[in-house]
Amino acid sequence: MSDLSPLWQFGISDFSTSEPLKNGELIVANGLDFIEPGLAKAAEMSEEDFLIAAARLKTADVPVLSANWFLPPSLKVVGPEVDDEKSLDFLQLALGRAAHLGAKAVVFGSPGSRSIPTGWAELEAHNQMIRFCRMAAEVIKENHFDLRIAVEHVNHTETNFLNTFAQALAITREIDRPEIGLAADFYHFAMEGEGSDVMREAADLICAVQLANPNGRCFPKPEADIPGIDAFFEHLAGIGYRGGVSVEATVGNDFAADCVAAAQFFENHCR
Repeated sequence: MSDLSPLWQFGISDFSTSEPLKNGELIVANGLDFIEPGLAKAAEMSEEDFLIAAARLKTADVPVLSANWFLPPSLKVVGPEVDDEKSLDFLQLALGRAAHLGAKAVVFGSPGSRSIPTGWAELEAHNQMIRFCRMAAEVIKENHFDLRIAVEHVNHTETNFLNTFAQALAITREIDRPEIGLAADFYHFAMEGEGSDVMREAADLICAVQLANPNGRCFPKPEADIPGIDAFFEHLAGIGYRGGVSVEATVGNDFAADCVAAAQFFENHCR
């Protein structure tokens, strides 16, 4: 594969105990380019604590290219507990903090928020999801935030809604707002048995990319054989994707060693 280092940056997402807001310096010191902190966690912080953390990352020259963990599970965007006023309040706070950190994309997985409750009509959930995303788009537009929401396909073991990339692509096209794009996650492609070639239909929408070794949802190691990963990278390169590629995976016994291994994995496969 050709050298993709001028096109892509490589980072670590918030997952398990990675805690990028706390461990940003360690992540970058061990070979990665950026961090992807959990936005719901950042939104829970006091204003003072958040500003201190943001200033620390800036001083340490730790880039925040994107954010994940968009919504807390308690904030429902489908089902009978949806509260538009509560959603709007959260969006104003959280997206403001994402912009302050410098994030260009916010990955919208949040299975606890978007899963369809038993007995709730799927069509109504579909419409609620569209309404919420358009609300988020308005917040971004009105505040002139330089970021996009990246709707993520999340596999069936975690949610019962928008499990495939094709489904996430269809609803994003229906939302039809420039502020709303897509996340492409290799782990979820693998879990659903969905071919990553479907990304060819979404070149204008993909604004965040995540991955993990599906065998244990662990950090990729240089020696690991991960079926389909090279094709995944080739499809991304083929559509001209430019942006971040982050590891969203369970941390092992040595986080620094995991970061070094991930950096070497990217070196081997993408450079």
